[in-house]
Amino acid sequence: MLERETYLAAARLWDRPIEPIVIPFAGHAGEGDRVVVYLRRPLGIPRPPVVLMWGGVDAWKKQVTAVSDALLAQGFATIAMDNAGTGESPLRGTVDGERAFVAVLDWAAAQGDLTGERCALLGRSFGGYWVTKLVHQIPDRIVCGVNWGGGAHFMFQRDWIEASRFPDSYLMDLVETRMAMLGATDDQGYIDGFARLSLVDQRLLDRPCAPLLLMNGKNDQQCPIADIHLLSEHGSPKAVRLFPGGHMGNTQQTLPTIVTWIASHFVEALA
Repeated sequence: MLERETYLAAARLWDRPIEPIVIPFAGHAGEGDRVVVYLRRPLGIPRPPVVLMWGGVDAWKKQVTAVSDALLAQGFATIAMDNAGTGESPLRGTVDGERAFVAVLDWAAAQGDLTGERCALLGRSFGGYWVTKLVHQIPDRIVCGVNWGGGAHFMFQRDWIEASRFPDSYLMDLVETRMAMLGATDDQGYIDGFARLSLVDQRLLDRPCAPLLLMNGKNDQQCPIADIHLLSEHGSPKAVRLFPGGHMGNTQQTLPTIVTWIASHFVEALA
């Protein structure tokens, strides 16, 4: 709590400050009733286009500041929110966790000072899973989406769960973090909760989808590259960019590649 208050206090001094927004949310029994987001606006643009973004299982909305800065510099408004099951999210990362993201899209579309009828989506790490789901579910509401290191099907299978328990990466408590996101209380709950997330089993991947960029490090041990191959073989054509290294493929070119790709699709959408 203190860290969040300190971050927001500092953000009020930025030239493009954060506006904390509380969006009503009609959750199920036991869920929250609001989605808290951080809105930032570019300078000098009356109705900027919008990029909605979130992190993975271990990164809250304040941790996408650098991504927000890069997008603001190109004239986009950014809305940062917490991934399902993390931070201030009103719900867990269960099979219908996309409801929180849709609530924020509804809010953005209703704002007269934003061009939010169609937004871009950017999901980091596990957050890329929800981008992939949403671009298949509601493609007409999305300009484009970026799945930056998230899974789709193979990530949620028993063999990959076992193989990725102790990845040689920055997130060593991966199982415990995923369990918290799911709301699982034991290992079987983790395995069962993950299995329900498969987009193949939800029969989504052969639908048309909004433009989707699939990005990752080619040696990722948290999310299998096989999911990128799977997505490229189903439904609408996808764009793919792999970078050296492990999870998310963070290089000096990674974020600029994302920003340029999003901008190109907005040029086409707003022409």
